[in-house]
Amino acid sequence: MGEHLRTPTASVPTESAPAASAQMKSLPEAPKSRFLAPSSLRRITTSGGYIPEIDGLRFVAILVVVLYHVPIQIAIRSQEEVASNPFWQLIGKGSRGVELFFLISGFILGLPFAAHLLKGKKAVRLGQYYLRRVTRLEPPYMLVILLRLPLLIVVMHKALRDTVLHGVATLLYMHGFVFGRGSTISPPTWSLEIEIQFYCLAPLFAWSYFSLRPVWLRRLAGFLFIIAAGVLQTHFLILDQESRLTLSILNYVQYFFSGFILCDLFLVDWDRIPKHWAWDAISALAWSWIFVVEGNQMHILLPLVTLVAYVGAFKGVLFRGFFRLTWISLVGGMCYSIYLTHGLAIAGTDVLLRKVLASPRINEWEGASIAFAVSILASFAVGLVLYVLIERPCMDKDWPVMLWRRLRNRDAVNM
Repeated sequence: MGEHLRTPTASVPTESAPAASAQMKSLPEAPKSRFLAPSSLRRITTSGGYIPEIDGLRFVAILVVVLYHVPIQIAIRSQEEVASNPFWQLIGKGSRGVELFFLISGFILGLPFAAHLLKGKKAVRLGQYYLRRVTRLEPPYMLVILLRLPLLIVVMHKALRDTVLHGVATLLYMHGFVFGRGSTISPPTWSLEIEIQFYCLAPLFAWSYFSLRPVWLRRLAGFLFIIAAGVLQTHFLILDQESRLTLSILNYVQYFFSGFILCDLFLVDWDRIPKHWAWDAISALAWSWIFVVEGNQMHILLPLVTLVAYVGAFKGVLFRGFFRLTWISLVGGMCYSIYLTHGLAIAGTDVLLRKVLASPRINEWEGASIAFAVSILASFAVGLVLYVLIERPCMDKDWPVMLWRRLRNRDAVNM
């Protein structure tokens, strides 16, 4: 979900393909517009280019994650219901939205490195790359975590010492490493710890993949790595959330490399892949497989099937049209804020609705339906607030400088 800074460098040998500029530009940045207009909500990218299909894919990923967490947090389903009700079984597959995000991260973070190594474009300055990760992601993350800490202590009556210890580990993205389980402060942040590990290693990973020549060898190596990683994880890692290894990039690295392969196709062969209705049929099968099939083979095949579904999002007629819809891509662009806040929104909805739904006039099914719908709306609404107030302003790479200047000017006026 990152944007990247680039600086000039000497050209490197390139592979024959359509011009990278034609591949990268997609849509130009929209001019500033009125508050909450589509152009005022769209994500800000450092490169000036915007790929609506990617934000459309983010929409699907965040939607299924929220759908998965709502019934868990408000306890509107029992184990018996899950076993017998196809709807709850389908919702239970929403946890796979995390893997969908991992593949998108591989694509987005791979783009600037691939553009340099494959197209001779500007090199990525690592210092600015890492600084961008901090200025772009940390303000909303730290705000949400620091907000949750007093709520846990005051409202949930959690022990002060334990809350502070777990809070510090969560803020440092080390909870899984230190405690061997997902964060007790903000459970969904276990996946953000893996994302941070990938951000740190992405330059090395990208160089190891995109430097391979020729193109067929690179992609063959990528596919073999994905399969090998899945096989090793399935046979040698304990696939639960209590293991330090399963809460690390070691258990998910193949999804990021699948994103690299998508990035490779996007830069090198995109114009050779025709847009066609056949991609809609293929994508429909791929998406169905993602949210229906179970078993140990998931860890091996899911990154490959997701790759196919993502190609279809660009090359299918219906799927591409859906993922490019303005409000679909806009909400998808807010996914980080929604991911950070949806737990708080669901918990708050549960508290507010508990007495209302306890009325004898509302039966159990009606109460569950109301709680489910309101929780989803609240999750997206609270995420929108964080996005508009904090995350989107932090997408401007110059926001620290502008904030410093504003503070200095204010001090000068007060003097």
